[in-house]
Amino acid sequence: MGNVSNISREGVINENYNYKNHKNHAKNKEGGYTLTLLKMEETILDNYVAPEIPGYAESIIKNILGTKTELQSVEWSAGGLYNKVFYVHTSEGCFILKIECEKIFPSSRTGQMENEVEGIRLFTQAGIPCPKVLAHDFTGNDIGVRYIFTERVSGDIVLSDIEQMDDDTKAEVERQSNEIYTRMKTITNTHFGSLSSAGPLGWHKTWDECYRAWFNVLICDSVDIGLFTNEELAIVQAAAEKPLDSFQTYAPTFEHGDLGWHNMIWGHINDGSDALYAIDFGNARYVPPHLTVWGNSPHEVPNAQSLDRDINLLLLYDFEMSVMWKEMQKLTKDYAHCLNWMTTGIEKAKDDISRDHITAFVEKCRVIRQS
Repeated sequence: MGNVSNISREGVINENYNYKNHKNHAKNKEGGYTLTLLKMEETILDNYVAPEIPGYAESIIKNILGTKTELQSVEWSAGGLYNKVFYVHTSEGCFILKIECEKIFPSSRTGQMENEVEGIRLFTQAGIPCPKVLAHDFTGNDIGVRYIFTERVSGDIVLSDIEQMDDDTKAEVERQSNEIYTRMKTITNTHFGSLSSAGPLGWHKTWDECYRAWFNVLICDSVDIGLFTNEELAIVQAAAEKPLDSFQTYAPTFEHGDLGWHNMIWGHINDGSDALYAIDFGNARYVPPHLTVWGNSPHEVPNAQSLDRDINLLLLYDFEMSVMWKEMQKLTKDYAHCLNWMTTGIEKAKDDISRDHITAFVEKCRVIRQS
């Protein structure tokens, strides 16, 4: 691994990182790799690659593509609260490096890299196009961070491109999108919960057991971060202890967690034909089948609240968001890594929008406790 073990991880995971220092570091660096530096806005860089990232990328490509493969450049692609994504341009083509952030909140969303690998495996097995995983590390011992390294789909995120597509292409994208959702619903498991039994939710034979375990994971998070007052915590705990009224038997069904036009790419890999590819499996789980696509375009479920009655999956999502808003208050906007929506989200959290969300969640728990 050369000197990779001595490379700082700050550019990927530190929420208090000062990008101005990194800008000077990169600007004064002689030779080496291409560092993409475009637009500076206060301490946030649009399209920024921290100096350690090329070292990570070179170690990976030498291991899987051979020592003769040359790293040409590394370019920022995307990222959010949980992962940062980079294009890795090499003499053998372009690839994707996705690195997990160190702090994942809420705890129910840990295991992002494990979900990526298993989600891609399950989708591929179901006949849904996905970029192939070429390398991964769940331990952080390989290059110093948890990552996956995949093929790159040459194309555009559908959300940003669909209005510019011609009618025939748009119709084909919509047809393949319907096919993705149809095939996804065929992916089932023997248990509810995480994609693997070792995941943060574990595996549970009934939805009621999974619901209670999921709820308790989030209660532990809420206590650790001081999310609720004592009175609010008592209400939430009482809601968690109340058995679900539904006695129906459900087949545990794969739920992507964030599938929509924003996580689909219309494009091709190498010299293949254009197809619709699914990406970003970090939040996938096994849940009751009729709520697997409840919130994202183009397959929203307009009656999700009604379908969720006596299941309370949407209540768990509300709880997760409450924890997320509270934790985002602690972040500096540098953590947004150039994404406007994240910067806005962090600013809103600091304006105490999180308290509004928490109050609304507690009120829902109060209704459940009293019903």
